[in-house]
Amino acid sequence: MGAFSPIPIYMGIKVLRSQRLYVKDLNLQDAPFLLELLNTSGFIQFIGDRGVRTLQEAEDFIIKLRDNPAIHYRVVFLQSTNISIGIISLVQRDYLPHPDIGFAFLPSQSSMGYAYEAASLVLDDYFAQHKAPIFATTLEHNGRSISLLLRLGLTFERCIERDQQLLHLYKKDPWNH
Repeated sequence: MGAFSPIPIYMGIKVLRSQRLYVKDLNLQDAPFLLELLNTSGFIQFIGDRGVRTLQEAEDFIIKLRDNPAIHYRVVFLQSTNISIGIISLVQRDYLPHPDIGFAFLPSQSSMGYAYEAASLVLDDYFAQHKAPIFATTLEHNGRSISLLLRLGLTFERCIERDQQLLHLYKKDPWNH
């Protein structure tokens, strides 16, 4: 995994940094970006339609996420331009014993290694703080997500059914990090 440098550059909140990216906690200023991301065809197809269609709904969605201690969304942005390009999430799901890492990026920013770079930062940070496994779930036909999870060192555990969908469950242990 890539080395990370937490730097307090955003309102006193730890920000993870790589050579090309910053990763910071989601906040209300990210609403326009989140509105765009949630309505991309890939997000809707592989993650789900969140029904967020206006800037106000995006702000309300962010508040809902922030108020839920089981959910932690981080925004990924380019160091060179400060433009938001994706999100990495850690979600404690009721059917998993440890958090589930997820990711979504704007279509224009795919195939550039950003998802791997950002997810590596978040995994490094997670394992530095927790000596517990991390999980990931994805639809069985989401080949790009599966490839990224394998590249990040997660291994296939089993298939699970949630909300009438078959999901692939992946896991990474801290001692394999």
